[in-house]
Amino acid sequence: MKALGKPQTALEARAERAIQSFPMIDAASATYAASAAPVASPSYHAVESTSFDVAPDGQEASFFLRLGGDEVAELVDDDTAFAAARRLHRLGLSPEPIARVPDERAVLFARLGEGWRTAKIDDLMHESAAARLIEMQKTIATGEPFGRRWSVFDGIDRLWPLVSETGNMLPGDVEWMLAWMAPMRDAIAAAGVELKPAHGDPHSSNVMLGPNEAMMLVDFDMAGDIDPYYQLGVQMNELYQFESQMKPLLEMHDGSFSERAFNRCRIYAAADDFYWALRSLLQDARSPRQGLEFLKYAGWRFLRCRMLVGHPGFEERVRSL
Repeated sequence: MKALGKPQTALEARAERAIQSFPMIDAASATYAASAAPVASPSYHAVESTSFDVAPDGQEASFFLRLGGDEVAELVDDDTAFAAARRLHRLGLSPEPIARVPDERAVLFARLGEGWRTAKIDDLMHESAAARLIEMQKTIATGEPFGRRWSVFDGIDRLWPLVSETGNMLPGDVEWMLAWMAPMRDAIAAAGVELKPAHGDPHSSNVMLGPNEAMMLVDFDMAGDIDPYYQLGVQMNELYQFESQMKPLLEMHDGSFSERAFNRCRIYAAADDFYWALRSLLQDARSPRQGLEFLKYAGWRFLRCRMLVGHPGFEERVRSL
């Protein structure tokens, strides 16, 4: 932990400006240290933000400071993210957001104590853990809208020109994958979409596990009013390799299994892979953290999208909606 006054990087300087802005912290005695090391592959973890543990009295770190990444700032609605953090905390589903400094894109959270750790896929594959995560998502969905309508297809529309401008080498079949997004979007729209408030990013790196089987959600950059089957499809796609393993999650979510609803989840999974492949390529072009394997992560997400949309039964799946 270091005292304020001698930042060695631009991010430390930004963190110090934020810390000095919080009235509940005495900047003269506070100390801070980097937290949550970024990893792009195999998990996309802490790469779109920088975080610090903060000890307000210079002794014990009781706060967690998160700085949003400049590289993807135009893709994030900071107001919605903070509102989502506050609402989920009131529901008992996330750490307490204490304050924010909008100009620094900084949010101060109560730091989770000893015994808390980031979940791994293996942790969430078990039926009980998967069921709890779904119940958390369903609880969030019963609330009032956040006011930020979001679709993964709109996200792709936003990302595609940004990635194209970077000059990054794209897969030879990227146009083929991109062409699939329009009929997928049209099929889902024709079937009808009911948007619900959602955390929006249920990947294991955004789930914290604590003592006595406690579970909380973190990272609210993707929060918004979203089709619940998108979020469920993302969860299925991350946790399981085989569709026979995925189908029970739909029963947990809906109370029964529907082939049409399952097809919707799988279509969303393919779109989500394409979206995050593009987003990782944008990070590769923009991020100063060039030691991270953004290209490797993007390649994996493109591969999984390619495998799903290229499956002989995928067109029938789209038509069946």
